Amino acid sequence: MAAAKPKGAFIVIEGTDGSGKSTQTQLLIDGLTSQGYRVQTFHFPRYGQPAAYFAEQYLAGAYGSLTEVGPHRTALFYALDRYDASAEIRTALDQGAVVICDRYVGSNMAHQGAKIADPSERQRYFE
Repeated sequence: MAAAKPKGAFIVIEGTDGSGKSTQTQLLIDGLTSQGYRVQTFHFPRYGQPAAYFAEQYLAGAYGSLTEVGPHRTALFYALDRYDASAEIRTALDQGAVVICDRYVGSNMAHQGAKIADPSERQRYFE
């Protein structure tokens, strides 16, 4: 019987701007690769990728200020970018890689959830 193929791992580093995400991500990459792991990284939003267009435009203020654009609409911009990356992420995981994401869903939840004042409405948004 053939040995089971090792599965990859999915790790997300979340945090506010300037909190050290990139530094911690690089330290993790260095540590894992030095131990022989294959690592693939994703930084969200993926600037320059077609699927990140709307997130980039939002961040540049093309749709209004960051506080003017509602959380549900903004979440779609970021979800599109993550969805576009999902096939590549799944392939890497299926091949046994450790996938490290610098930001993912949690950042979007925090930034957009902060726009919703009503706690019940915010909870529905998170669900």
